[in-house]
Amino acid sequence: MLLNLRSAASVTALVTLVVAATAPAMETDVAAVLAKLNEPYARVADAGKSAPKLLVAFLDVTPSPQPVGADFNLTTIYPGMDGWDETAKWAVANQAFLKVLQDVQSAQVLGVPYGTEGVDPRFIEHGLTALIGTDGDLRKISFPYLDALRTMSALVVADMYRQCEAGDFDAAFAVGVAHLRVLRQACDCAMYKEKVVAMTLLADSLSVHRDVLWTYYAKLPGELTRKLATKEYSYLKPSDNERLKRLEMPEGDRIVAESLIAEVFDASGQPDQEKFAAVFSQIQSAEEPLTQFGSTKRWQSIAGVHGSLDASEAKLKGIYDNWWRRWRLRQYDPIMGVPTEMSRLNTVRYAAVVLAVKDIESLFALRRRLVTEQNGTVLAAGLCAYRSQFGDWPNDIEKAYAVYIPKRFDFDPYDVKYGHLIYRALPNAKAVDSEFGREEVKGCILFARNDDHEPSGYSKHAAGGATDDFVLWPALRALSREGGAGQ
Repeated sequence: MLLNLRSAASVTALVTLVVAATAPAMETDVAAVLAKLNEPYARVADAGKSAPKLLVAFLDVTPSPQPVGADFNLTTIYPGMDGWDETAKWAVANQAFLKVLQDVQSAQVLGVPYGTEGVDPRFIEHGLTALIGTDGDLRKISFPYLDALRTMSALVVADMYRQCEAGDFDAAFAVGVAHLRVLRQACDCAMYKEKVVAMTLLADSLSVHRDVLWTYYAKLPGELTRKLATKEYSYLKPSDNERLKRLEMPEGDRIVAESLIAEVFDASGQPDQEKFAAVFSQIQSAEEPLTQFGSTKRWQSIAGVHGSLDASEAKLKGIYDNWWRRWRLRQYDPIMGVPTEMSRLNTVRYAAVVLAVKDIESLFALRRRLVTEQNGTVLAAGLCAYRSQFGDWPNDIEKAYAVYIPKRFDFDPYDVKYGHLIYRALPNAKAVDSEFGREEVKGCILFARNDDHEPSGYSKHAAGGATDDFVLWPALRALSREGGAGQ
């Protein structure tokens, strides 16, 4: 077979062919792994799973007017955008799906099964699946159904704005809140990638709700916004609180990592050089296939000094136990400053463990952002309810407590002392810089401290994970679309 080696695609193909030809057969019992992953869902009655009904309904969703992606997604859709009329028609055409979305909002779990055994063939054909161990290879993991969640999110935002433009605010927020609750179900999926996508979509969706609240606050009924603050946004999942303490860690990755690690050791529990090289060089080079030849030799060398199977399994367990303890602690408990088990690991002696597990550390930061988005949305709705009643924003947010805002949701996860979000009444306009541009904010401002843990004068905004203040209200993205502050 002749290949033009000047072509990057040809070189990549050559790497794939060589690895396929030389990689030893793996002996993983993928069925056993899938059984463990699906076990929690098997204990939930069908009525407690939203995915079966939701995915059947999604099969009939018509194509979006533009491909869902960077230029067309839940954060870019609004009345006045290019192509708004077609986007609104798309929402009208898919009311049946949005009705099902509302029907399943109280389900216990999302419940997309792992693997394809017993899965509706239509789901497989349309990519509404969670694939673990494709072709018996645990290195092959993908979640094509996540694209459906992205499309669903765009559709919901289109319908919310469409209904608001028509003045049917109750219907708009009914579908919007249902969508938030389904995404909250998805946040408890077992795998890291699923959780990152679901948590990010939920955080973005909450920010969009604040966009909608800002755009229509002068028209929104006070009783509706009070209900949103006290009974809807504050109860996306019945067992949650203002800190999302019930949000689960991705336990599924540990199950996959255990099996993946076990398959590269021999019968005596020592590293098998050939399997080590085949499995981990391919994982490491998944996104950079041209590096795989050098990576293979490196992993063969590592196998000679790597810890035993028993020692590797003990390290894996220790890493997850440590993360679990930290996940349940207060965000800035002194123990959180102690190095993690993952950070203390010998990266050569336990290189297989390092590569097989996901660095769940990033989820801590994402959870802080999500908590802030939810709490900020609760307070924003309450502020709208207060303004509807009294004709102006409160000069002190405590005036809105109890009747309009559940006080416990005035909580800033970026404050090391766990203080309140910061609210200021603004007698004069305040310029705030953000990725949306410079906006003149009037009336009031609500913000969190962000990763530097200190207020920075609220002249610059950045979402969670930065040093500028995290401005939650007014909704700066919506403000930028108006071309001015509005009041």
